[in-house]
Amino acid sequence: MARWLNRKSLRILMYHRFGDPVALAEQCAHIRAYYEPVSMAKVAAWLEGGDALPQNALAVTVDDGYRDFYRVAYPVFREFGIPATVYLVSDFVDRRLWLWVDQVRYCYRNGRAKLAELETEEGRNAAAFKLIESLKRVPNSERQRTLAKLPKQLEVTLPQQAPQQYEPLRWDEVREMAATGTGIEFGAHTRTHPVLSRVKKADDLAEEIAGSKRRIEQQLDRTVNHFCYPNGSNEDFTDAAVQAVRGAGFRTSVTTEKGLIHSGVDPLRLPRIGVQPELDSDYFERCAAGFRV
Repeated sequence: MARWLNRKSLRILMYHRFGDPVALAEQCAHIRAYYEPVSMAKVAAWLEGGDALPQNALAVTVDDGYRDFYRVAYPVFREFGIPATVYLVSDFVDRRLWLWVDQVRYCYRNGRAKLAELETEEGRNAAAFKLIESLKRVPNSERQRTLAKLPKQLEVTLPQQAPQQYEPLRWDEVREMAATGTGIEFGAHTRTHPVLSRVKKADDLAEEIAGSKRRIEQQLDRTVNHFCYPNGSNEDFTDAAVQAVRGAGFRTSVTTEKGLIHSGVDPLRLPRIGVQPELDSDYFERCAAGFRV
């Protein structure tokens, strides 16, 4: 019933990590049976006044650019003929850094300091989560200073390159997937994945947004039209960030705010529905249908 009631709406699914190809294949089979998969390129054209989307249109997006997309998800999406847009953190794929939330998790999981929160796995995970959430709410410069001190405080050596579980895509893999006919499109997700509302300098904001676009275009030799706000709730980006996205020439930008999409909405503030391959199948089906979104 929810799918029928929402048949004229677009839903954009939001994935991050992939571990189980069988579970993802089950979700893709459901999508193929009940929805019309569309690319973000078609979404952009529709929002700009182009051809109408089919009923029960559904777009797949993937944040960050972890390598498990190439190893696990890409073969499944290709098998089912489902297009997907992957938003890349460009300095991450360049291997100039690894994502800061993963650095925090690594430090707490491997720290040797004699602290109460490090005595159990549950305590380590809870402490990492607490710090991550608190760092999302402070100025970007303060977040960077805290991260720089954390390995020494927890007595852990932070590898220069991301360990395998946090590894990014490689540019040759990105180019392979971007080849004509694969159905995979790439967008930008900033250079370093800061919370944009905490980036105070206009030049830094522009470099995070336009800089990531330039770098991906340089590697792919094609225009990058789609952007994704890091963290992505309404409090995580400002009007200035939206203007920087518009000024960089992006046609769409997605958030993590929940919702379905109708014509006439702001293409630079698109809501999505968060999912993951390990979801209970009934719950995934309700998410895709837009039930109680």
